[in-house]
Amino acid sequence: MDYQLPQVDVWTFGGLRNVLVPNDPYELGSGFSLTKPNEQLLSLRDTHLMSEDEMADGARVGAYLLHKTKQPLDRNMIENDALQAYQHGLMAFQILKPVQTLGFIFQGEISDNHLRIAQTNWRHGTDAGIWANMRMFDQPLLEQVRALIPKIFGVMDSDDAEKKNSIILLQLALEHHHPLIAGLLSIMGLEAVFNSWDRNDFTKKLCSYLGSSTRAFPNWNSPNYKQPEYKIEDLALQLYTLRSKLAHGVDLRKAARDPKHPVDLAESVYLVPQLEPMPKSIMLAQSAICIHCQVLRKMLAEL
Repeated sequence: MDYQLPQVDVWTFGGLRNVLVPNDPYELGSGFSLTKPNEQLLSLRDTHLMSEDEMADGARVGAYLLHKTKQPLDRNMIENDALQAYQHGLMAFQILKPVQTLGFIFQGEISDNHLRIAQTNWRHGTDAGIWANMRMFDQPLLEQVRALIPKIFGVMDSDDAEKKNSIILLQLALEHHHPLIAGLLSIMGLEAVFNSWDRNDFTKKLCSYLGSSTRAFPNWNSPNYKQPEYKIEDLALQLYTLRSKLAHGVDLRKAARDPKHPVDLAESVYLVPQLEPMPKSIMLAQSAICIHCQVLRKMLAEL
């Protein structure tokens, strides 16, 4: 008879900004729920790893994403399996509309309603740029999370490396502190889905998949702000140019003198008239993340 390790109840959770919790807890299925900060969760904040500001931030954050699971009583398995499962659930939020995270992911073992720390994990907090941050992750978006989580698990448990890599690249893009490298990672994530071999193939496949006239920035902020006018057909070729210049370490200003496809990446542009202008390179990088989310959302819907 095979010996099986005893199992323990493990909670894995991290803070999310600008997420509304309609009722506490808000069940999301697959072992996930949203909850507001409470004494039990906050007890796992680690004074050895966190500054005073980070401790205070953890108490002020609007919501915690919590994943409850049973794990074999093996420290490495608790840290790895439960942490990966938490990241899969978090990506359901990020694909629908990226949210900011605090960076710390806490893991604890719970028995007799007592939560004791197992591990504190630190990652870069996520940020997709100004357009995604202007809307709360509200009830209409939350209602879509429940159906998306199992599909992400299905992809991540499959042998489809390209689809898995595209999801991982979105996670890395959101965690990267440099906006241009974040954009590059998302463009790589798009290439993983399309298996494109040059700029024309990339443009053709992206326009065909999402539709040429589809807006690059989703209509998250209506009616307060009009949806940005940029369409997939307007940006696809420029995204590939940005990708190529960044990947080869070329001075971005040289893109304006490209003999075939000139793009002034230093030009000041607006998302919407009410916001401050930004360099086109930054706009393209932020659009890459938004387009990446749309492609993944459609990919998962087709499964």
